[in-house]
Amino acid sequence: MEIYKTPIGVLVMEDGKVVDKALFPRDAKAIAKKLSGECPEEAELRSKHPKARKGTGRLDLPSLAEKLGFCTRGELPEIISKVNEELAKIGVSEGFGRDRLVVNAVRAQRALEDSVNTQCETLREWYSIHFPELNDLLKDNKDYLTVVAQIGGRNNMVESELAKILDDRRYVRAIPPIAQESVGSEVSTRDLMVIQNYAEAILSSAQEEADLRAYINKTMKEIAPNLSEVATPYVGALLIEQAGSLEKLARLPASTVQVLGAQKAMFRFLKTGKKPPKHGVLYLHPLVSQAPKNNKGRIARMLAGKISIAAKVDFYGGRPIGGKLKEESEERVESLRE
Repeated sequence: MEIYKTPIGVLVMEDGKVVDKALFPRDAKAIAKKLSGECPEEAELRSKHPKARKGTGRLDLPSLAEKLGFCTRGELPEIISKVNEELAKIGVSEGFGRDRLVVNAVRAQRALEDSVNTQCETLREWYSIHFPELNDLLKDNKDYLTVVAQIGGRNNMVESELAKILDDRRYVRAIPPIAQESVGSEVSTRDLMVIQNYAEAILSSAQEEADLRAYINKTMKEIAPNLSEVATPYVGALLIEQAGSLEKLARLPASTVQVLGAQKAMFRFLKTGKKPPKHGVLYLHPLVSQAPKNNKGRIARMLAGKISIAAKVDFYGGRPIGGKLKEESEERVESLRE
């Protein structure tokens, strides 16, 4: 006995004859939906015929459609054509799931991050014409941008104004006397205004980048909670971006997961025979980045194994195990420290 799922319905066949059936409605969208996954009709017939296996032979579907009263032979090709169109639409729709949104959000976030860093370098060089000493005083880009955007000229940098925008009191006290003794050139009000506007624009881009990162973290916790728990939401998103989708990541072996993002180093290894990379984007994971150099490779390898399991559970389904995998990872790192 065999069960066949066809465009006309689910058929139970034995010795070439239909012994049970559940016909579908003659609606292309409804048929396509039933064919794209397990439908109630299929589940019901499988429970009625538990020993029936999945059918593998070819059926004379036009003859069966007419015999079972689904449609005439001449009508079937048009129905199947419409069903195939609907199946294609479903395939395209499913191909662009929320993990694909994360992939593109990561690419946008990284592009913004690179752009902000480049623009900060440009602004520092530009403003250093007027107040070069500030470049060495304020290493944090956000603090530097905020001071330039909101205060402008070095002569305006007094403690009362700096205290409004800087949390670290050391800088609040240190900047004014250095500003008064600066070796930088005087610039016009118009020049300063242009520089300040540019600083404001960079701050706006930096906020957009921060908002994107927050969106990525939130979405990752929704679509891949186990992966987010083990890899952290952002590193998990980077891994999905490198793999192309959550499905592709779930199918990768742990050894490949370990070096995702290290393509250049891998090509160099294959070409020159130099040491292979020990990790790719996993170097951003706190357990790897904070580990001693001699343990980074081992920790990345261990993490890749846990991440591979988490990605499979998120994609294929299963009980939540992210917390357990994270705990095991931390215990393993602790044992290496000892």
